[in-house]
Amino acid sequence: MKKFLKIFTAATLASAMTVTSAYAAPTSQELEQQQQSLESQKSAAQNQVSSLQGELSGVLEKIDQLEADLIAKGEEIQVATDELRIAEEKEEQQYEDMKLRIKYMYEEGGASFIETLCSAKDFSDLINKAEYVENLSTYDREMLNEYVATKEEVASLKARLEEDARLLEEMQAQFEVEKESLNGQISTMQAEV
Repeated sequence: MKKFLKIFTAATLASAMTVTSAYAAPTSQELEQQQQSLESQKSAAQNQVSSLQGELSGVLEKIDQLEADLIAKGEEIQVATDELRIAEEKEEQQYEDMKLRIKYMYEEGGASFIETLCSAKDFSDLINKAEYVENLSTYDREMLNEYVATKEEVASLKARLEEDARLLEEMQAQFEVEKESLNGQISTMQAEV
């Protein structure tokens, strides 16, 4: 039994040495390979961070340009708003003038073209009155056309300004989303590095 105990002890020691050598410190070559692997991972991560920072710089430049465009467009909108206000005042004045003209024609009895011509004293008075009636008619028609054109101009100005402002706000929101996304990616990559 002593012999068995010696063999058993020798076998146990031999196996312990084998296991211990399996868990021994890595060799310098293994350490070198691990270090090179870590360096290449770090380098790849730094390259990715640099690439993302380049993209971020591009997006920031676009945002700066967009902000400058927004400021310029804001100034254009302010000028156009002033023009719109003037056009609306002009429209209101034209409307009031037309109401006065209609009121005058109603109060004066709206003498017809024929009545005016029949009241002529002689041929030259007839020609003068015919020219007067024609001028009034032309003036009324021109004023109505001008009023309609002013109303169309006001509507067109409003629509264009609203569309310009909406498009610029959409572009700014899109660039802000891109900027935030890239910032998040850069933070993640820097944490990895």
